[in-house]
Amino acid sequence: MTHEDEQDAYRLDAQLLSDLWIFRTAARFESFTAAAPRLGVTQSAVSQRVLRLEARLGTPLFVRHKSRLALTDAGRTLFDSMSQVASVLNDSLSRINRLERQAIVVRCVPSLAIEWLVPHLEDFYRLHPGITVFVRSELAPSTAASMEDDGVDLVIDYQILPPTDLQALAGLQELMFPVCSRRYREMMEGPDGETARLVFIHDTDPADLEWGAWFAVSGSNWPGRPVEKRHFNLAHLAYHAALCDQGIAIGHSVIANRLLIKGELVPALDASPVPGATYRVCTNRPGDARSPVRLFAKWWQEAMAETQRQTLALFVASDETAD
Repeated sequence: MTHEDEQDAYRLDAQLLSDLWIFRTAARFESFTAAAPRLGVTQSAVSQRVLRLEARLGTPLFVRHKSRLALTDAGRTLFDSMSQVASVLNDSLSRINRLERQAIVVRCVPSLAIEWLVPHLEDFYRLHPGITVFVRSELAPSTAASMEDDGVDLVIDYQILPPTDLQALAGLQELMFPVCSRRYREMMEGPDGETARLVFIHDTDPADLEWGAWFAVSGSNWPGRPVEKRHFNLAHLAYHAALCDQGIAIGHSVIANRLLIKGELVPALDASPVPGATYRVCTNRPGDARSPVRLFAKWWQEAMAETQRQTLALFVASDETAD
């Protein structure tokens, strides 16, 4: 390679920038196959573009193993630099987007999105009419890298521990208690209740996570006999199974609030709620106090806390009625 050829190889142009972006994705996933769907191209296209980049730079960027790719020293240097470039570019684009449109993308766990966020979102718009919120309902855990790739400004997760690479702007610890339909509770308290078939509805992985936590904290041995189990992957689905008189689900003070207020679900027994995991609003770019992400997080915290207070008031009213 002549000196002029070497200069051309390192001169930024559209082809080089495109190949560098494809290389970065392949390096992130340590696989051409895994990178392909993220880029919207075929596996062979990713492989060919990386080979072209390696030929242009005159050095291998990966060591090809049977099951994965490993970065060479040159590849690691280039990947670190591309990650910094991507972060700066995405930050700039996000700033431009917010300046022009005052729009934010919020990724939210599905049950909270369905049962709470969507019904309450108009309250946010009334307070902040100039901000547009795009809601994505997803179960996959979020990282700074995935938020950057997907153009997400905020994530609302439900976890015991906070994420390690994101900044939490707001949080609320959930409270748990068994819930069922009114008809199901009447069945349990009726003359045949002690022998009636009882079903516990699970919506977590591992399946006994929240039921186990409820029993551990409450100290209860209710119902004191074997029960059957039904399994779902969303609290929203578990609640609707309970609405159909199929059993008893673990209720949450926030996302079960609307169904409890309407009387479609009721506490399955007279017992105080126990602490559960924590909802958190997290971001990788918090901005200043007036940024849309911080305004949303502030509204979310206050509105979620109010919803929880409403649910707890139902328990107080129930206790007073019983007295």
